[in-house]
Amino acid sequence: MTIFSDTQYLLDRGLTKLVRNPTLLATNLVEPLFFLLIFSQMFEKLSVFLPNEPGGYLAYLTPGVVMLSAMITSPQGGVSIVNDLNSGFLSKMLLTQVSRPAILLGRLLTDVSMVVAQSSITIIVAIAMGVRISSGLPGILLMLLTVAFFELAFSGIFLAIGMRTRKTETISALAGFLYMPLIFLSSAMFPASFFPSWVQTISNYNPVSYASDATRELVQGGLTLSTLASAYVLIGIIAIVTFAATLYQFRKVIS
Repeated sequence: MTIFSDTQYLLDRGLTKLVRNPTLLATNLVEPLFFLLIFSQMFEKLSVFLPNEPGGYLAYLTPGVVMLSAMITSPQGGVSIVNDLNSGFLSKMLLTQVSRPAILLGRLLTDVSMVVAQSSITIIVAIAMGVRISSGLPGILLMLLTVAFFELAFSGIFLAIGMRTRKTETISALAGFLYMPLIFLSSAMFPASFFPSWVQTISNYNPVSYASDATRELVQGGLTLSTLASAYVLIGIIAIVTFAATLYQFRKVIS
């Protein structure tokens, strides 16, 4: 078997496990919509204070919720690999001729498939609510590419921690610790101008802000190369660091 067929097999396994766990699947798909629907209604009046934001608060919020999808999905790779380690499934795979890189690639592609599905549903619902994507279909595709790249970068954190600790509780605790501050101390949900100065400083260095701003410009128009490049460079740096840690821990596991 080749790395491609092995990766396809493990991707199919990951997606099948998701389908057979309807509670997890529904939670993953519904949670971003919850934020989109509830926040857009609760803070609808913020549109009055956003005269320079085309489409009002709903158009502002949509890219932030898309990034939220990546934050929700990223811990699941770590949880899955911990389960495979503790159940003995990974040890059994390592006794076969399965391609070692395919073990990680299959897991990562499962998470990417999930976050793309989540984000696509969020964008469709936002359009149905009246959001206009100024960049059209190419912009939507670039949004999905950006959120997939963002999810990959952050999933490396949880894969490395999972292989290191072999405890799902640790992953859940870390996810809870990172999830709320990264989202709410960024420009994902609210403009940085609404924040006190110290929060604005944090937001300016928050990777979620960079990714949200790039996708927001795709929704509202006026995407600049510098905004997109800044987002991808920062996400790329995070990806290099997290996947270096993941590969280090993976080598220890398979040895």
